[in-house]
Amino acid sequence: MTNLKRRRCFVIVACVIACSSGTLAAQDSNETPYAASRLIGRWRTIMNRTLEDTRAFAAEDVTDLMEEFVSPGAVRAVQDKATEAQLTKADEAVEQFVYAMVKVSRRQPDGSVVVEPSSIAPAQKAICPVYPFCDR
Repeated sequence: MTNLKRRRCFVIVACVIACSSGTLAAQDSNETPYAASRLIGRWRTIMNRTLEDTRAFAAEDVTDLMEEFVSPGAVRAVQDKATEAQLTKADEAVEQFVYAMVKVSRRQPDGSVVVEPSSIAPAQKAICPVYPFCDR
């Protein structure tokens, strides 16, 4: 991934984190976990679709790690009241995260890919160039 693409992904993630107005806002702090859970579900769908499109498979322990990585961003997006436009950019970053995981994973003889837990860290670095210091 080129530096320009990394910067673009970082900017997309930063936009979601830095947002301050929008439609995903919780009416009160008690709704935040539910709204974040819905957003994680949205991103889980994107992650699963991207894995399927790339003929990749991730075991449950890997998908748990993927969700663990995006969960703080979901909470932050809800708290900061992300707009739909900002969430669309975040959706793209989530998709790039999965593509980065697949890229560093081992391709099988049949063309499929088995995503290992060890692919998480390189994928994080791919979408956040200053990892491990990025605000996750």
